[in-house]
Amino acid sequence: MSIVVGFGSDTRSTAALDLAAEIAHTTNEEIVLVSVVQDSWDSLRDFAGVDDEWRRQVRGQAAEALDAANAHLGEHEATSRIRTGRSVPQSLLEETRELGARLVVTGSATHGALGRIAFGSTNDRLAHSAETPVAIAPRGYVAHPQGIERLVVAVDPTASDEALAQPVADLATWLGVPVEIVTFAVRSGSRSAMATFADQGTRRAWSELVREHQLRLAERIREIAPEIVVSTVQVLTGERWSLALESYGWRGGDLLAVGSSQHGPAARVFVGSTATRIVNHSPVPVVLLPRPTPARTSRLRKR
Repeated sequence: MSIVVGFGSDTRSTAALDLAAEIAHTTNEEIVLVSVVQDSWDSLRDFAGVDDEWRRQVRGQAAEALDAANAHLGEHEATSRIRTGRSVPQSLLEETRELGARLVVTGSATHGALGRIAFGSTNDRLAHSAETPVAIAPRGYVAHPQGIERLVVAVDPTASDEALAQPVADLATWLGVPVEIVTFAVRSGSRSAMATFADQGTRRAWSELVREHQLRLAERIREIAPEIVVSTVQVLTGERWSLALESYGWRGGDLLAVGSSQHGPAARVFVGSTATRIVNHSPVPVVLLPRPTPARTSRLRKR
């Protein structure tokens, strides 16, 4: 089994490498570095061999990028692969399936804020079509020396998220870390005092629903993986998503797990609107979990 990391000649950040190294340090898995090069460029095709020369040049650049990535990883064992294809995310997904990899790791788009995650063409496609968990490193991320130490699971107060028990238990078992379940929510800051007072009963009822759901999810995880320590945090709110996430006690070595939307394809990652906001404001790496189906065997379950 392995951890797949996409890294090309145009990759300007080592954040994904650092996250992959951190996970490899925790799990002792092999890292597979994959660089995707275009299989052709129509405008360069002629009878003078220009297309062949272009192919050699881009493969040479890919090899240099992979050498630099290996040097950055240092003591962590890594295998390098150059794959030909028209689509970088599609080629990474194909490589992941062929290897039977446990995880694919990518970084934030470069337009994102430092220390946060932004979606771009590659990680957005992965986040909406992968059959394997996808881990995304915040921009500028640097690995925690002790590796991953806690899995924080963000859930909605609905029964649909109880389907996350299996992939969360599998991931926590693979990482060998405790789990903490939390629900983030945004409250309006423009309500009148009377409206706020009238809403207290509804808010209390909703908080009780969240608590019951979290306890059921925690119990289900314990049933699947009795060795995993599971705790719950009821609801963390803020007037904005950024404030809601900042109110949690993040620490080095945290990994935030977010489940796929129930409206997405079964057994694939599909990030809904709420999950996207949470991912965008997370100060720690995020792993996106495919929503399981009864017939699907988890890729993270040890064999």
